[in-house]
Amino acid sequence: MACMGLLICTLLGEKMALFKKGNLVGLDIGTSSVKMAHMKESSRGIELLNFDMVTLPPETVVDGRIMNFAVVVERVREMVRTNGLKGREATLGVSGNFVIIKKLLMTEMTSYELEESLQWEAEQYIPFDIKEVNVDAQIINPRAGHGQMDVLLVAAKKEYVDEHVSVAMEGGLKPMTVDTATFAIYNMFEANYQLPAGESIALINIGASLTNVIVVSNGNLAFTRDLGMGGNRFTLEVQKQLNVTFEEAEQFKTGVEGSLSSSTIAKEVVHISERVADDMVTEIKRSLDFFVATNMKTDISRLYLSGGSAQIPALVRQLENRLGVPVELINPFKNIVVDSKKFDIDLLQRFAPAAGVAIGLGLRKSGDRATA
Repeated sequence: MACMGLLICTLLGEKMALFKKGNLVGLDIGTSSVKMAHMKESSRGIELLNFDMVTLPPETVVDGRIMNFAVVVERVREMVRTNGLKGREATLGVSGNFVIIKKLLMTEMTSYELEESLQWEAEQYIPFDIKEVNVDAQIINPRAGHGQMDVLLVAAKKEYVDEHVSVAMEGGLKPMTVDTATFAIYNMFEANYQLPAGESIALINIGASLTNVIVVSNGNLAFTRDLGMGGNRFTLEVQKQLNVTFEEAEQFKTGVEGSLSSSTIAKEVVHISERVADDMVTEIKRSLDFFVATNMKTDISRLYLSGGSAQIPALVRQLENRLGVPVELINPFKNIVVDSKKFDIDLLQRFAPAAGVAIGLGLRKSGDRATA
């Protein structure tokens, strides 16, 4: 499988080509948890070798920035030790306000010419000092018409990238590349589902504090946007309205339509969840409406959800009702070979929605160069 995406930071440059092209360990540091996935390709397909997930205390990662470095390093080190991955090469995922992805229409040129002019081109489109970012670009349609081509540009703040690299290194991994969560979700989906021809679908990855909105049109990545909202909105509102701890609010949020369904407090949580879901769906819908408005005769035919907050019932209902299209939960292990003797399948499926980015990152190999 050829992975879609851009390598924001190729840490060892051209030396990477010297390594065997084995799958990298995918490391996803989120707001509420750290996920790690390691796979290999064999005659049986893509096989899962390791998957692990550990939670993080509140305020450990805030708005994508690592606030408690020692805690995150400890969690990564624990996962590396438990899964026997010390010294393994890894790819890291980043997203949010410190990452910019833009699709550009540019005058036709070769890949070499694009690389030579990349810094100047990037400076026109990113809101950061060019000296403070890692940038990359890729031609995704060399013949867009009228002597122009479609190019995907990505940039990430160096200090933000460096945080993740330092955590991985101190945690016992050998970071090789840094990629975006957006492309990881795209690659995870492509590995497990067939990209529909002649249709536009939306991949919505809902984390604790960030939501990635991705539109795939006719099999190609057509639109991306990161929204600064996620499942923590539900938790914080429940915490505020019911005057409970963050941990209690989390339990109420996830258990509201299970064991709590007959309680008075559950009814209040349902009411709060519906209100927060309405606000979040409004933002998601606004992004999708923008894509539709700027792409004539293109409608979204289906939504696929992933992320640790993708299973909040109120959110799923609101998306289906207000967008009027089928909504399906992505299973990132759907086409992955999983040994039932090694993994608890039921437990793995319970964590599946949150595993999407890590699985997508784990599809990369040493020496990879992104291809569209």
